[in-house]
Amino acid sequence: MASIAAILLVFFLWGPQKIPEMARMLAQARREFDNASREFQKVSAEIQNGTSPFLATSSPPSPGAAPSPAPALPHPAAKTGDQLLIEAARRLGIPTVGRTREQIQQDIIARANPPPPPGDAPAPTKADDPTP
Repeated sequence: MASIAAILLVFFLWGPQKIPEMARMLAQARREFDNASREFQKVSAEIQNGTSPFLATSSPPSPGAAPSPAPALPHPAAKTGDQLLIEAARRLGIPTVGRTREQIQQDIIARANPPPPPGDAPAPTKADDPTP
């Protein structure tokens, strides 16, 4: 009963000229869904079998070559900005306990840009020149 009511509602809402167009759209959507399902199953089977090109190494190891050692340090991108900032401050001997991020950054910048030696005066600029 509900399906008959739905068909009548569709017929009255869109009219007889829109029903074939809607049927074509539904058929096309179904074909695309079936194609995507088949492709997904194919890739899934390749991954399970180990034959997927996505799993291939960039260069096969040469016979007799020793395997490369695993990296001792974690990748730097795995750390947050705060962790990297604190590590840099500790390497430079800057205390970090009880200090804000901005204070630590200012100290690191101050260490990176040491003051000029006393006796080196900055070169005069055009603004310092009294002559027009």
